[in-house]
Amino acid sequence: MMNGAEAPMRLPHAVVPHGQMPGDDGHAVVPPGDVADEELPPPNVEQLRRMFDESRDNTDPARTEQQKDCDYYDGPGQASPEVRATLKARGQPLVIDNRIAPAIDGILGVLEAGKTDPRAFPRNPEDQKSSEVATKTLRYIADTTKWSVKKMDCAEDYLKQGIAAAIVEFDGRDIKLEQIRWETFFYDPKSRKADFSDAKFLGIAKWMYADEVQLLYGDRYQALGGDITSVAEGTAVDNTWDDRPNDSLRWVDRRRNRAMVVEIYYRHAKVGWMRCVFCAAGWLEYGASPYKNMITGETRCPIEAQSFKVDRENNRYGPIRNMRSMQDEVNARRSRGLHLVNNMQIQQTDPMAPPVDADIARKEAARADGVIPGGWQKVPTNDMASGNLAMLQEAKDSLGRMVPVALAQDLSEGTAASGRARQVAQQAGLTQFGRGFGRFEDFEERIYQQMWFCAQQFWTAPMFIRVTDNPRAPEFLQINEPVMGMVMQEQPVVDPATGQPAVDPMTGQPMMQQVQAMGQVDVEKRIATMDMDIIISATPDTVALEQEVYESVMELVRSGVDPFSPVFQIMLELAPLPDKTRLLERIEAIKQEVSSAQQATAQAEQAQKQADLEEQSAKTAGLLASAHKTAVDADNAQVQLFASVGLNPLLALADNEPMQGMQAEQPQMMPGM
Repeated sequence: MMNGAEAPMRLPHAVVPHGQMPGDDGHAVVPPGDVADEELPPPNVEQLRRMFDESRDNTDPARTEQQKDCDYYDGPGQASPEVRATLKARGQPLVIDNRIAPAIDGILGVLEAGKTDPRAFPRNPEDQKSSEVATKTLRYIADTTKWSVKKMDCAEDYLKQGIAAAIVEFDGRDIKLEQIRWETFFYDPKSRKADFSDAKFLGIAKWMYADEVQLLYGDRYQALGGDITSVAEGTAVDNTWDDRPNDSLRWVDRRRNRAMVVEIYYRHAKVGWMRCVFCAAGWLEYGASPYKNMITGETRCPIEAQSFKVDRENNRYGPIRNMRSMQDEVNARRSRGLHLVNNMQIQQTDPMAPPVDADIARKEAARADGVIPGGWQKVPTNDMASGNLAMLQEAKDSLGRMVPVALAQDLSEGTAASGRARQVAQQAGLTQFGRGFGRFEDFEERIYQQMWFCAQQFWTAPMFIRVTDNPRAPEFLQINEPVMGMVMQEQPVVDPATGQPAVDPMTGQPMMQQVQAMGQVDVEKRIATMDMDIIISATPDTVALEQEVYESVMELVRSGVDPFSPVFQIMLELAPLPDKTRLLERIEAIKQEVSSAQQATAQAEQAQKQADLEEQSAKTAGLLASAHKTAVDADNAQVQLFASVGLNPLLALADNEPMQGMQAEQPQMMPGM
């Protein structure tokens, strides 16, 4: 380590992992990366503090409004103290008819019901076979990081405050993903794009106890003076950065011995994305971002963020912002209507009647058994009440149109509306949220892209991943699988006389020789070299829709369509089934099992036929041998008979004319005997 504060240092862990501070439960660990480039100068902490202060100050109005949006969702915060005091002075009841929470919960319900799965598509022809490996790898990471649950936490911030943020990191073994709450997330206030792609910096700021900082950064803690809370407190920060409940917040909290610790990723002209962790006393850790794009070699920021909408002042906001005025009208007219029902106007009809206090007359007129004093009478206010109720209904209708499930709920529960009809009605109710849903889907795709980048960079060794979550039928896939074979390797030459490695007398170096040995020749399913495009495939999870699809599939089977035929598979691909890919993979696996069984049966039958043929051939050969032996025995007996009567034995075998000719010539040769 270099001396002084100029020494760049990287600890083998993250300071603000996945939106948590060190000391919080379950914080991740940054992969052991290279020490920060010594040629890079230490960061200018004052400049970084100004970046954070600029973000804090310029986004303070937006954060204040975001707090109000959250109050409107919760309900009681819809009425400010001023409104409560005014209503109390009027004697008008406070009524809060919270219609924003059901609207936001309805959108969250639609997101919860719409299951999504990542799919990888190759960019190059040679990666075609690797797309399934990439898809299964992404689904494994999504399962282990519980992205389906954390996605809903991000969606809640996205719809309430208008900002969703998450960070994808690596802890030395596993890929980690966590939500960054909107209160702790800060960004470049000059960024105009909803996906923050033009932001110069992104970061996380949270409180941290001094002893935690000392434990994680012992040397740097001492280099900063041994007490990071002894610096000047500086400018107060708005309460969105503070813990709950609220307290006055500055850079340091001497009462509780805490300091604001900031982790920031910012763009550097030469290096790309840089990372620095600092507090008011100075920097604690800095260097180039440990995360890279393995295809391009560029450093990258592991934080992904998305906003619902951005106004012309670069303020980020969610759908609640446009609901607030209509919600105020609903509350005001409900309160006014109730006040008109419980109270009424009275007028004096006879000035000559005995004098009565107007308040007494008003109270008596308001009572169900009251006695109106003489000279006073009630004034009908039906026109005011009816007009107020009409405007109340219009406000409710306007606010109701913003509820995404409104049209779907219009279908009565008793009707036999199909699942597809309900889905279409629900989608029609979501039309006004189409832009917001599209942006959140883009956010989810970028999260999967971050997962894939981490897998490419850090999962380089052979390992197994689980590709199904069924505990009864686990399935595993090996990635970075080594391929073994014979390779040429260098080995030292052994001197036969001494048994020690031989040394070259000219160079004094050990003598080496090339020999063949078993070694690794290649790597299959190497994810580091796969270049993929990641998309999101949505699968509707509706019980009625699933039942319709099941009945349609069974109807196909009853009509005679083979479940293993290409026609059936095409129909299955067109059907909106949840987790359709896994079902198709299961059918393909069954087809392979059936095909293997059929091949084994055919081979067994062929082997049996071959055995029967060989057995029949053996029997035939035995019969021929037996017949031949019988013929030979008969010939031998004939020869012996001819020999016993003094005839030429060859005549016994002469069964054709040439042999008969030999028999005629045979006596002429006998006189010489």
